[in-house]
Order: sequence, then structure tokens, then C-alpha cells
Amino acid sequence: MPNVVLRCVLLLLSLFPVSCAGIAGNQQGPLQPQAVTGPCTVHRFFLSGLRSVPVEMTVRNIGQVCAFTLVNPDLQYFFSAALVTEAGAHGSARAALVSGGRQVTLTYRPEPGYAGSDRFDVTIEPNAIGMAVKVNVQNP
Repeated sequence: MPNVVLRCVLLLLSLFPVSCAGIAGNQQGPLQPQAVTGPCTVHRFFLSGLRSVPVEMTVRNIGQVCAFTLVNPDLQYFFSAALVTEAGAHGSARAALVSGGRQVTLTYRPEPGYAGSDRFDVTIEPNAIGMAVKVNVQNP
């Protein structure tokens, strides 16, 4: 039963994208992303104990980086690593620890002139929290 409830919550949250026009706020904990910058939108998702959390991102290809930050800095939890485990085929993805390991920042920059789908995978340690980031790259 808890898995059914979690799936319903994730489905509802996926219907409400968060734009870089403002902070993708979350002062409660696992709801992500914390902040989005650049010519992009990242849908809200829960960073949970799942081994592969689906994340959707839409990026306008104007030569700028899309970045989003995970995890509330008020939490007393520290990460030891953030790794891109599968690179995007049509852009560059990076993962980095920030704020003394309390946050993770993910960035993606599409190849110049590319429009279409891309994907990259990230693993956050400890506990091997995985994220499969599906990217929709659009022309300006």
C-alpha cells in the first residue's frame, strides 16, 4: 500500500513543472529541485530511496547551462559523492557537491544546434541514490 501512495504522489507532482523563473522552493525535505537556473524547466520529484528516480528536464538550446540544486541545506545530512554515471549523448552533464556536501548541483549543456531527446544518469553517495534525467532539448 505505501508504494501505491508514493506512486500517486509522484504522478501528481510530475504534473506541476517548476520553472527557472523562480525558486523551486522546498523547505520540507525530499521534494526537489531546490533551485533551477538557466533556460530550462525541471519537473518536481521526490529524492527517495528508489534506486532510479525519474527526473524530467526541458532545455532551450541557446548555449547556456541548465542547473538545478538538490537537497535542503537545512537538513543535517551530508553526501560523500555525486557522479555522472552515464553521460548524455548530445550534451555535457556534471554533478558536484556544494555547501560542504549538504547539496548536489547538476548541470547540463546541450551541444550547439541540437534539438531532441537526451538522457544522463547520476548517482549520489552514500546509499547509491540514482537519478535518470530525461532531457528534452528545444531550439530557441
